[in-house]
Amino acid sequence: MRCKFNLPCQRQVVLWRLLLVFIFLFLSGFNSPSFSGASQSGAVFLIIFPGARPTGMAAAFSAIADDALATYYNDAGLAFQDKSDAALQHANWLSGLYPGMYYEFAGFVHPIETGVIGGHIIYLTTGETQAVDPYGREIAKFTSFDLSVKASYGTKLRENLGVGVGVKFIYCYLVPSWIIWEVLQEKGGGYGISWAFDFSTMYKTKVRGLTLGLSLQNLGPGLSYLDTGESDPLPWTLRFGTTYKIFDTKLHRLTTSVELTKILVGLDQDFKDMRENFEKGIEFIYKDTWKAIGVEYLYYNFIALRAGYFWDTAGHREGLTFGGGIHIRGLRFDIGVDSELYEFDTSNYRFSLNYLFGG
Repeated sequence: MRCKFNLPCQRQVVLWRLLLVFIFLFLSGFNSPSFSGASQSGAVFLIIFPGARPTGMAAAFSAIADDALATYYNDAGLAFQDKSDAALQHANWLSGLYPGMYYEFAGFVHPIETGVIGGHIIYLTTGETQAVDPYGREIAKFTSFDLSVKASYGTKLRENLGVGVGVKFIYCYLVPSWIIWEVLQEKGGGYGISWAFDFSTMYKTKVRGLTLGLSLQNLGPGLSYLDTGESDPLPWTLRFGTTYKIFDTKLHRLTTSVELTKILVGLDQDFKDMRENFEKGIEFIYKDTWKAIGVEYLYYNFIALRAGYFWDTAGHREGLTFGGGIHIRGLRFDIGVDSELYEFDTSNYRFSLNYLFGG
């Protein structure tokens, strides 16, 4: 018995189910109670917070951005770094949603005569997927993944004012193109390619220890997974943060940080709702804005303890984060945990390794 696409009916059903699963996971941006309005965009992996240190502080990091992770949170933070730094991160991310999913980050910064350059690579995958027919015979085996490669530059306009810019290449691989052809009769597709810019600034105020950070990220064209399909917008993101060093001595350092993050996809609809019902529109924008507060305590530049609280009311993510680290000369090992943010059982541990050259 043959079906519409000249495939055995049972195999066609398997392929349809397989395609729908990945459309659910990737095209809808993990459309679960995890990302709220961000589920309207493509390439949602771009707004997953990297780094164990920021994670322990609920990702309130755009006004700190003092290591290689600045290439993600705030490129302007590079302007105030005077040594080379490299960072690696591994995370088994949202294992309660998809057991094989993991998330990697590698970044670096390096001072040059006119400023500081840097970059990073982000890789997210659900792991290997095996598709079988009802008789247990393998139909396909492949690994879906998202990849971003970014180059950054930061420089000082004044002694206390830095600016930064970054450009990134984005590649999202969903399914092999032959599955798209056999199921949808579409030539090409199964992956999406795009690019984006980030623009940011950091201002160290006249109040000692008080710093402000602002970053506008992922500004670029949308992603389309089919040659003839509509594109999904990138998750344009606005971050605003402030940090304050309560005390900073050779023995003790205590830093607090607060951050607001707004995903700008669907912002035109937000303004339309405000015109129709101002109070209701403002309330939704407030709920759809991610809010974070974090604290970091460093003892003798050796042991670090961190904690934070994160609110994403519209996306149903709220809870404590925590972590810590050990510093040995220029080497720093950190762990950060944000499992409590999610309504389903999951284990989210980020492990990071930083090396400050000459530190």
